[in-house]
Amino acid sequence: MKGERSVQHNLAVQAEKRPHDIAVKYKDSTLTFAELYDRASAVRDQLLEMELPPRIAVQPANELKYVIIIHGLILAHIEMVMVNAHLTESEVSRQLNSIGVSLIITENHYTALSCIMPETLFTGTADRTAITTYNPEDILSIMFTSGTTGVQKAVPHTFENHVASAERCKESFPFDEQTKWLLVLPLYHISGLSVLVRSVMVGFTVILFDKFDREAIVRAIAEEGVTHISLVPQTLEWLLDAGLKRHQLQGLLIGGARLDARTLEECQKRQLPVYTSFGMTETTSQFITASPLDMVNHPNSVGPVTDDIKVAAPLNGAGEILVRGANVMSGYLYPEEANRSAFSEDFFMTGDVGMIKNGYLYVLDRRKDLIISGGENIYPSEIEQLILSIPDISACSVVGLPDDKWGEVPALVYESDSELDDKIDETLKVMAKYKRPVLYKRIAELQRTRNGKISRHRVREWLLDEIQ
Repeated sequence: MKGERSVQHNLAVQAEKRPHDIAVKYKDSTLTFAELYDRASAVRDQLLEMELPPRIAVQPANELKYVIIIHGLILAHIEMVMVNAHLTESEVSRQLNSIGVSLIITENHYTALSCIMPETLFTGTADRTAITTYNPEDILSIMFTSGTTGVQKAVPHTFENHVASAERCKESFPFDEQTKWLLVLPLYHISGLSVLVRSVMVGFTVILFDKFDREAIVRAIAEEGVTHISLVPQTLEWLLDAGLKRHQLQGLLIGGARLDARTLEECQKRQLPVYTSFGMTETTSQFITASPLDMVNHPNSVGPVTDDIKVAAPLNGAGEILVRGANVMSGYLYPEEANRSAFSEDFFMTGDVGMIKNGYLYVLDRRKDLIISGGENIYPSEIEQLILSIPDISACSVVGLPDDKWGEVPALVYESDSELDDKIDETLKVMAKYKRPVLYKRIAELQRTRNGKISRHRVREWLLDEIQ
């Protein structure tokens, strides 16, 4: 282990302090903190017995066994690379190859990777003395994000990053050991994993859902005493449609995209305690949060500004949002050259545009070209690069279109002398379904700026006119 510091694992602490309190509930099953620690320790021992590399990948579903596996990996001091369950094998391989990982815990059968089936980690225990401390500077998790460029970037989160993130969250979105946090966001996203980390830090209950079932979630809020829930705007809207009421809710934490005024007004009518936030993978989940009172007094803001937030070189008040703090990653693992432009002195450059007014931060553009569909980030350049591998397509542009169900969906406009929809379909098969454009439009010449660059803004305007 690096350095001299060591800290007791939070799950071990909770197992001793509140052994009989419920740590996680999944469907009809529950595990107390003592039971979760025992089960995770058994997985840890199995992992250690296998003599695995210090860094491996895991592709978790929102199921109880993966909660145990995640804690087992943490206890085993194995750096876990969290992999999106919707990615194709080629996408997974590309990500893992970039950071030298060839081993993955998954229920998929990949041909280019060594796979560990989750069930094999529950076959027994090894006779080992448990290590119950960790070094805060060690890496706990690694996640991939594409930022504004579409180029995959590997973001490392240390134990210290996770702890600082949880402490920052608790200050602006209060929770304690009595909290019951309904978790339906994916465990492979930082917003999902961070809830598990917070739970064992403080000792609250996680109520885990494997999929978004609006009726079941509304019922759980009404009947199981749910106090906290993390959502994206689209899922909040679905719950409102299903008749969401406050009951014992103390906070609905919204991230991933801007909350529209109509949805916020409906929440306020129902006295729902909605908190809006701004954050990203690089900041280990949310960075700044607006309380329900903030949203009344400072509509559309994401919270009060501290010394850790500033807007760089503002033009008419707007500029790039820069952040710093113990929850911000220290630098990308891949590509390393991205770090040269990722930081300005000790501030991380988010790539998002915002402004500060009366001491509150307003996010004006969530990464200029980013498409957020059902809480998933879709990066147009990633799709465009694949489309341009088709020889008969000279240029293309992917833009987001408004969608009642998903918030936004991707659409493709391409330059070609002939219709190539079948070729495009075939080419996109290597890409996750949620990334694939919902429609294709051929055009003689794409809209460009004066300097010859394709203007996504003009392309989108043209496409909206075409489909109306």
